[in-house]
Amino acid sequence: METNQIGENAGIVWRMLESKGNLTFEELKAETKLDMPELFAAIGWLAREGKISFTKDKGVTSVRLYQERYY
Repeated sequence: METNQIGENAGIVWRMLESKGNLTFEELKAETKLDMPELFAAIGWLAREGKISFTKDKGVTSVRLYQERYY
């Protein structure tokens, strides 16, 4: 897997999260049609850039776009 492809896959994941909101890894895999190594590389790219955050509820991890909030 090349760096350019990881970046393109990160864009696919980002756009999916923008349109659908919180998604689990399995939901992201189904929606994006990426295989798990491609998906996790893209998620890693977005996480490193601070673009996404993770939540865990009842043992299931969801991914969402990071939104900084000022209170």
